Order: sequence, then structure tokens, then C-alpha cells
Amino acid sequence: MVSYEKMKKIAKFIIRKSLDVKEKDVTLISCGPKSLQFAELLAFEAAQIGAQPTITYGSDKLSLQIYKTIKPKFLKNWPKLADILSKTVDVKIIIDETNPFLARQIPQKKVEIRRKTVKPINDREERRERKKELKTVLIGFPTEEIARAIKIPFEKLNRIFWAAMDINYEKLYEYNKKIIERLKNASEIRIVGEKTDLKFSVKGRKFINACGLVTQKGEIGYLNLPDGEVFCAPVENSVNGEIYFDLPCMWHYGKKVEGVWFRFKNGKLIDYKIENGRKNFEDVFKNASGDKDKIGEFAIGTNPKAQPTGGMIIVDEKVRGTIHLALGHNKHFGGKNDSTIHWDFFKNMEKGRIYVDGNLLMKNGRIR
Repeated sequence: MVSYEKMKKIAKFIIRKSLDVKEKDVTLISCGPKSLQFAELLAFEAAQIGAQPTITYGSDKLSLQIYKTIKPKFLKNWPKLADILSKTVDVKIIIDETNPFLARQIPQKKVEIRRKTVKPINDREERRERKKELKTVLIGFPTEEIARAIKIPFEKLNRIFWAAMDINYEKLYEYNKKIIERLKNASEIRIVGEKTDLKFSVKGRKFINACGLVTQKGEIGYLNLPDGEVFCAPVENSVNGEIYFDLPCMWHYGKKVEGVWFRFKNGKLIDYKIENGRKNFEDVFKNASGDKDKIGEFAIGTNPKAQPTGGMIIVDEKVRGTIHLALGHNKHFGGKNDSTIHWDFFKNMEKGRIYVDGNLLMKNGRIR
């Protein structure tokens, strides 16, 4: 396990540097059974600077019991407390320790009903994040259950995760900034590789420096940790061609897919092949709504210590030498897609290339 002192150090960084929590900030911290100690460290740090921390606790065991037994009509009831919190909370910290073995049993149709119900609340929070009225961080958390689900020793997952968390975020900001300089005023991105030749426009779209510093240097009021990527919302109707994702992709740890191939025409997904987990993909995709069949994000991983885990998305998407594209929602960072899903798919670029307006940006996983 990670040492108490390291968790304490990282909690202090998150509160005082990453989120720059201020005196009197209403700070809501959500956690589960495995991450309670870390949540308490975050709450302690927030209290030391005069903020007003509150910890909320939940579990996938309870969620599964509720979703399996609840009548669908109750999922449509307006959540009054969540509505109030979305207007009043200044800082929101979500520690994600999803149990894959329980999450995959939760009925997706019922989850989708609830997503539609709370969507106006989520939309309000996104608007507040864009204005930096609300500062939000999603933090991963390694558990034995996640390790078993993605078939990696827990000790290895734990080591990879905390190494990716404990980096120099100022240096990461500068590294990302150099990439963004190369992308400034770009019109077209082309990705070439195995079973891959994909083009899309980024004209007029801003690339975001995701560097773990949401207020001082961040460009939106939302981040996740570990951090380390440069990303944007491509012009939605401009995506054409095919792309093959050779790294495992997970939906909230519960729905794993591998060997994913997509074909797009004028921004829409028109064909797909999935080597492993087709049913998992369709279970999520067919129950989703809105612009679920459009690319919502293009991103380049930049974290110097992140390593592939084979399924812990919050780490995998940050690995240098990889890219990811997401289907679905992107309104929170400058796009127009409105959907109940945002699903990342990962590609190792060791044998690939990225061109920006015909000029080589990345070859064999390295920025040129």
C-alpha cells in the first residue's frame, strides 16, 4: 500500500495547489469504503485553511441493491439535495473507487433513466465549471477489485497509480504548453497507423492544458487526477476515416472492450468492429442517448510517470506515447455534443504518426 505520508502529501497538494481551495469554500468530498482515509486527509487540509469540508459516502454494493430493486418511476424523481448543492458548492472532489464486479451488474437501462433525470443538474455544474465558479476534481483510487478486474497485481497497480499522481505538475504544464504551441491555429489533424487513417478539423477549437492545476494555470474548472494530457473537442461533423484502438477500454470499470475499430463519415460513427466485448459496448452504447455516435474528444497523453494498466482509464489516458478519442459529450470543454456518455478509447502510437496541417507532430509515440 501507499504510505500514509505520501497520501498526506498528495492531499495537501490537491487542496492547496491543484484546487487552490480558499477560506469559506464549501467543499464537498465524495468517497467509498476504500478511500475514506484519503477523503479524511483532504477534509483535514481543507479545514486547516478555513474551508468548509463535508464528506459524503457511497458504495457500489448499495447502488447495485437500489438499481436492481427500485421502480423506474422513482428514478425520475427530482433530486432536491443535489439540485441545491449544484448551486452552492464551491469545490467538488470525487474519489472514484468503482467496484467493477458490482458495477457491471447494475442495469444500464435504469442508469440511463437516472442520467436523464439529473442531466439539468450536471449541465448547471458544467456551466459553473466553465466560469470557474465551481472547481471539480475526479480522483482515481486503486483497489484490489479494480486490479482483479483488469488482471494486474494490486501491488503493481498501486505503484503505477501513485507514481503517476506524484509528479512535478509545473513541469507538466510547461511540457503541455510546448505541444499546444505546435497546435495553435491548426486546422486539420490526421492520425495514421495500424488499420488507422483518420482526419478531422480542429479549426477554431481550443486545446486544453490538463496539468493538474485547475485554477492557477488550468483553463477549465474541471480536472482529473492523475493528470497529464492535451485535448480538444474536434469539429463534430468533420471526422472522416477509420481508427483502430489497440489498448483495452473500460466503461466505469464494469464494461471492458478490446480491439475496437471505428469508421466515421462526416462526424458520425457508421461502422464498428470489436474483437472482445462487443456485447459490453452495445449494452452501454444502445442505452445511451444524444450525440453518442460522434467524436467528442481528441487527446494526447503527457504524464511522464503514467504506465498502461489495461483498464484503469484515469491512468491509461495520461500515458505518454498514447492518444485517445472519446465518443459522446463534450460541451464542458468547448464542443457541441450533448450526450449521456463520454467514453474514451485508447491507442498506442509506438507505430503511428500524427500530422498537423500536413506537418509531423508525433512519430512512434514521440513528439517531434
